[in-house]
Amino acid sequence: MVDPTIVSSSFAQTLNFDDFSLSNGGETRINNGYGGFRWIQAGVYRPDGGIPGYVASSGSTLAFIAEAQNNEVTGYEDVAAGTPLTIIRDTPFALTSADFVAAFRDDLTITVRAYADAAGTQLIGSKTFVANLGAPALQSFTDGLDSGTFFGATRIEFSANDGNNNTSDYFGLDNLSFTTLVEQTIDFESFTLSPGGETRLFETGGFSFGETGVYRPDGRIPGYAASSGTNIGFIAEANGSEINGYEDAAAGSPVVITNSDTFAFLGGSFSAAFRDGLTVTVRGYADLAGTELVATQAITFNGGTAQAFDFSGFAGLQRLEFDSNDGNAATSDYFGFDDLRFLVPGAASLSEPLIG
Repeated sequence: MVDPTIVSSSFAQTLNFDDFSLSNGGETRINNGYGGFRWIQAGVYRPDGGIPGYVASSGSTLAFIAEAQNNEVTGYEDVAAGTPLTIIRDTPFALTSADFVAAFRDDLTITVRAYADAAGTQLIGSKTFVANLGAPALQSFTDGLDSGTFFGATRIEFSANDGNNNTSDYFGLDNLSFTTLVEQTIDFESFTLSPGGETRLFETGGFSFGETGVYRPDGRIPGYAASSGTNIGFIAEANGSEINGYEDAAAGSPVVITNSDTFAFLGGSFSAAFRDGLTVTVRGYADLAGTELVATQAITFNGGTAQAFDFSGFAGLQRLEFDSNDGNAATSDYFGFDDLRFLVPGAASLSEPLIG
């Protein structure tokens, strides 16, 4: 296996395909494990002018789709000709950008799709664009998308197959940039509290919190329950009444969780403080200000036990809100939460495991 040259900056990594020793005009298949991915329909080529459009955007080599015209090519018989160029990773990642160039014709339409699962059944994002001959063009997968997000993918498909065997749908790509993601759980156990004690929460685990406190249940508030350890987070001003120490936001405001690094919210455990059947609306936003709504989900739960919920579609976020305000001052809308699970950018690794 070729050891990949990965250009790493912060949590971002870039595959430039310049680690393959090829003569001019030479090509080879990309084997599984390169860059930590499984590769389908993917080769590496060193342009020599024989294929008019292929030009590397950095170095001397680029990746290319192996069987774009429904014709079987020696060395790539393991999947059907015409299958998209596909990369698969065991752990979630975020595709951020790549350079694309057409091999034989201008105005080649390429569609890139992101899936949450390795099998390619849970589509989470897509982008369609045009590539031209001899002019590698950068495409971003963090904005300008046709739908969804490329954050939290485990499978990406690149396809230019128009279903017409008379057209040449070959393309190359270079400088494939992505961010490795890791799961992070916030359990509020880093705070030392006596039973019944509480403190305001400003920041933990790289996230900023608004209208949030940390509390150690002791039974005096009947419904609060931790799902692990002894502490929980809780909404600070749920009933429209100002509470000392939380005056910077209007009473009745939701819990607000923000991070300048994009994240996904996977789930957490919730408990109602004073009444059963409490409904909380969870909203995820792509921006810190909370103007670009990505996803919303309402959950209903009781007091006395911490009930776990999973969330789907809450990816590509910078802001998360938990809102229980029903507009009725006579009801008690307090709730607690614990073991909040996120996907966040993780440390770049130069030695990803082989994928079978």
